[in-house]
Amino acid sequence: MKLLHRSSVCALALVAGTAAMQFEPAILRDLVVDTGAQQISVGAVRTSLWSSAFAQAADTFSVENVRFTWGPFSYEAKRIDFTGVSLARSEIESLLSSSSEPFAERLARINARQVSVPELKVVHKLGNETQTIFYRNGTLSDIVLGKVGSLAIETTAIEETGGKGPTLMSYGRTSIRDLDLPAFARLYETKDTSAPLSKLHGEFSIEKIDVTDSAEGFNAQIARIGGRDIMARPTKDSWNGTIALIKELSEKEQTSPEEDTRLLLSAADILGAFDAGFVEATGITLKGNGQDNKESGSIARIAYTGATGSEAAEARVEGIEFADADSRLKIGAISLKGFSVTPTLNGLKALGDKPLKDLDSADVRSLIPTLGTLRITDMDIEAPASDDKPDELMRVAIGLMELTADKPVNGIPTNIRFEQRNLSTTLPDNSTDELAQQLQALGYKSIDGSFVAAATWNEATNEIAIKEFSMDGKDMGSVRLTGIIGNVSPDLFSADEATASAAMIGAKAKAANIVVENKGLVERYLESAAKDAGTTPDSLQKLYAGATPLVLSGMIGNSEQSRTLGKAISRFIENPGKLTINAQPKNPSGFGVMDAMLASDPKAMLEKLNITATAE
Repeated sequence: MKLLHRSSVCALALVAGTAAMQFEPAILRDLVVDTGAQQISVGAVRTSLWSSAFAQAADTFSVENVRFTWGPFSYEAKRIDFTGVSLARSEIESLLSSSSEPFAERLARINARQVSVPELKVVHKLGNETQTIFYRNGTLSDIVLGKVGSLAIETTAIEETGGKGPTLMSYGRTSIRDLDLPAFARLYETKDTSAPLSKLHGEFSIEKIDVTDSAEGFNAQIARIGGRDIMARPTKDSWNGTIALIKELSEKEQTSPEEDTRLLLSAADILGAFDAGFVEATGITLKGNGQDNKESGSIARIAYTGATGSEAAEARVEGIEFADADSRLKIGAISLKGFSVTPTLNGLKALGDKPLKDLDSADVRSLIPTLGTLRITDMDIEAPASDDKPDELMRVAIGLMELTADKPVNGIPTNIRFEQRNLSTTLPDNSTDELAQQLQALGYKSIDGSFVAAATWNEATNEIAIKEFSMDGKDMGSVRLTGIIGNVSPDLFSADEATASAAMIGAKAKAANIVVENKGLVERYLESAAKDAGTTPDSLQKLYAGATPLVLSGMIGNSEQSRTLGKAISRFIENPGKLTINAQPKNPSGFGVMDAMLASDPKAMLEKLNITATAE
């Protein structure tokens, strides 16, 4: 019986001890801290009886009924559980009760194996609008000095109110790696434009995003958003101050010149305050949700890749499709590479508080961003041919459209290239356009053309190279011009109009080359003209070939240059193939604008050139 009694006592003690270990007494209650910019209230801080009685450090504890207000943000959580915390109780009390230490520095003292937040409510007030966010089942793991190894949130729900109508958003699972909480907090409480970009977190992903805007009547869904290496820096007024200022000024019906300047400076400041190594969104669908709204669309992928070393940053949009009741648009891809707002940011810093109305041409030039290269591929548009003929559709397709504008001098790009390939459209049968009628008369049912213009300024030689100026039509032919313009000093790009004009007058043409290739247009024209004249294409061809030298000499004189041109053009008409014309000034310094202005007639200008021409 004594053994049984002792066993019963031990079992009872074991049960009591286990229960005591599970019991969570409050070590702090009703904690309130108010620093003006930040307010913190905690209903209770609880830890296990075992930790409270025997441990010097509270390895595991919970905080209940937490409310934290930080500028326009407020955070509420019924319970937050901390596990594997390497802080003494006195440090926990200091962390929660400090009234002077910046929030970023407090976060930097947190070390924990895991922090769990079953529910978190965040309210962000910005002007008349309020954004309310609900996070469910958030877990932060492997926290060292405030830096979170991994963060996972099961679901997120967001409601925006105060505008024209509520906007609702929901996210599926969210995960983030290497989240730097102190760095994130510094953005909102630090005022500093000189700080470099710092990494906020590494890889991240958000699944199943759904957005519904009741005011605009549309719904958007995104299958996934992901990326890595998100970076940011503080702004002049901190992110809190800058966002609030932009919101306040943008909602005003009228703003003063000083406010316009502040708005522009603030927008540029926050625009240059973040970057990313890589971000992409995939599986995007958009559609109107109103009864009369039939617009819908989809985007396969949107991506941004940050600059790395010599490789420029690039933004891409792929697989674009939009349609409404009458029209549709498809684009294979849009990309922008080498775009930079650095010149704009530097220009704004140099302007300071100068009102926008007082900006001169030099100031405006300093604000021009660098475009880089914009590229659009596989564009297909189908829309009604006219308002009075909604059932008659017109289709336009473009294989490639590309614009490069970079290497700026005083805001003006010195390297420019525009290319448009395979612009095609069907010619309407009853078109009133004169050009369309002429093409139809030549037997063309559709057109497919390309155009290229490219030029660059060489600072070392003070020359502008016209790399290409060409037009090409399928089953028609092509014209291509290249050349060099010399004596082009940097003054051409001066913001002073008089200086730039003087530099333009001083420029001299040093070489020009024209290549014309026939690919069917000449034959079609001869056939159509012969039909109108009541003769044969061969007869008309021989007539034109024989008359060309005489007509040309009557227009530009009977010089050696005129005869050279006349013979080559005559041979080209007689046997349409390729015609090449090369012109170079007899004066090695080039043929200038003043030479053209002082020439009494085209004959005098022609005598100043050496011309060669061949037909093959």
